[in-house]
Amino acid sequence: MDRERDDATRELPSFALGPVAGLAAVLAAVLTALSGRYGYHRDELYFLAAGDHPAWGYVDQPPLTPFLARAATALFGDSTVALRVPATLAFVAAVLVVALVARELGGDRRTQVVAAGLAGVSGQPLGVGHMVSTATFDLLAWLLICWLVLRLLRTGDGRWWLAIGLCVGVSLLNKYLVALLVVALLAGVLAVGPRRVLRSPWLLAGAAVALAVAAPNLWWRPICGGRRITTGLN
Repeated sequence: MDRERDDATRELPSFALGPVAGLAAVLAAVLTALSGRYGYHRDELYFLAAGDHPAWGYVDQPPLTPFLARAATALFGDSTVALRVPATLAFVAAVLVVALVARELGGDRRTQVVAAGLAGVSGQPLGVGHMVSTATFDLLAWLLICWLVLRLLRTGDGRWWLAIGLCVGVSLLNKYLVALLVVALLAGVLAVGPRRVLRSPWLLAGAAVALAVAAPNLWWRPICGGRRITTGLN
């Protein structure tokens, strides 16, 4: 118990916001400079077409990515560079969250910068940062959820379940795969602890937040989605 209390109250290293933000800005500038050098990916064309017909869901996916594609072209113009602004922003946010994860694990400022830099030049973030896809925003959502869970486990403050629930709900509006992450994290905590966070009433509140945010699409799926599939087959 004393060890858990010490972990909850230990002071984290300061966040290297300036160096990490500067690094992320440079990487974003490179992405933006190169984002117009090749044409639309076929999935981007699909998201553009789906975004022209806003709905709470589509037969093959939730609504968030098509909505972001529509918003990007409405705000910045109809071009590959404009379309990929949300992807670049998600990439920058992912780099920042990686640094926050390193800090949460006890990494000093230098470690945070190194972690952010390695994330920024690795294949997956660069790949999804170059185009609009569900994986683009899924990567950021998974990183955010993992960071929030680390804070929950370190502090034992059940109120973090609310933020976790919000991120899970938004992620469900993008891709259902996040449910596997939630199951894996819950199973891990149940297996090795600290199990006290699972006894918090805030866990149910966080689950309620996630369901409330994802509810429009979860309602659309069996009712509207099923009706559209049946109509198409007929």
